[in-house]
Amino acid sequence: MSEFFKSEMVRGDLQEMMELQQTCFRYAMSFPVLDKDRKEEYLQAMLLLLEKQEIMYTRMSLSDDEEAQTVVDNMRNAAVMLGGDANLTIDLLFNDLRQKVNFMLDKLQSGPEG
Repeated sequence: MSEFFKSEMVRGDLQEMMELQQTCFRYAMSFPVLDKDRKEEYLQAMLLLLEKQEIMYTRMSLSDDEEAQTVVDNMRNAAVMLGGDANLTIDLLFNDLRQKVNFMLDKLQSGPEG
């Protein structure tokens, strides 16, 4: 394991992101039947996860650590394999995802039943 990923702070943040991912996955599986409050919790968790992922991505991008740079490259490649534009930066991808989640949250909060 590289020095970057040995950092207690990085390990703690990664653990937090894994817990958020698990929460989001659980909510996503039953989203259509969730009540409005649970849907809002899910979308807020998604926003928090995106924020933490973006921060981690930035830290890895700025690191000289070889493993961190490999993860950054893998993220870029995965975004393209999932249909993203090869010229789209990861920052723009995060912004796009955040806008979509915020749109869903706004729609949920303004609708009668979500």
